[in-house]
Amino acid sequence: MMTELFLSLVLAHLVADFVLQTGKTCKDKKERNWRSPYHYVHALIVFGLAWLVSWDVCFWWGALVIGFSHFAVDMFKSYHEENVKWFAADQLLHLAVLALISWIWISEYRWNLPFCVTTKEVTMGIAIIACWKPANIFIKLMLRHCSVSMPEEKASSFNAGSLIGNIERWLILLFVILQRFDAIGLLIAAKSIIRFGDKETAKTEYVLAGTLMSILIAVLAGMMVVIVEKG
Repeated sequence: MMTELFLSLVLAHLVADFVLQTGKTCKDKKERNWRSPYHYVHALIVFGLAWLVSWDVCFWWGALVIGFSHFAVDMFKSYHEENVKWFAADQLLHLAVLALISWIWISEYRWNLPFCVTTKEVTMGIAIIACWKPANIFIKLMLRHCSVSMPEEKASSFNAGSLIGNIERWLILLFVILQRFDAIGLLIAAKSIIRFGDKETAKTEYVLAGTLMSILIAVLAGMMVVIVEKG
């Protein structure tokens, strides 16, 4: 029961933090800090979604703790440089709060997924979103952290690269869930053939590093779904 509640809260967190937030709102929060209204709106959204997925009116206090802690962590992070360390710390703190609230709630009350929703479906939702915006942000920040420079011509088409990466990760996620590892090999081989003509070292290193991280994220997300399904 704790796992089901925790996964539901994680899904709500990902929707609030990545699906319902735009680059504009994140930039405003970073630049204006406590003066940005988006900090407060975002905290309310986090609170509302956490309360919604619990499907329990009495869970308001848990959702309130989640919303307030999310607001505090985001506010603190807005005063620091955007890098992979702060991104990872931010997400780990949010997840730690969700785990704590799940443990406290389940220790006092019984809880099950509402309607006919299954744990696998919730996990699938988490994996799909994780392979989208969070993966793009993490890869971008990790490449910057490791000083893997983005070629100028690549920078101009970063949105196209992000779209390709999203599709690639979703396909690998699907193949892992279906246990079709041969298809993953064919996908990687096909991409390698397309990139075979690139002779620029910087561009090759950037694409290779990004691709490997992209594959790792998708495979881990797929394994998470498989493990939850078997468990």
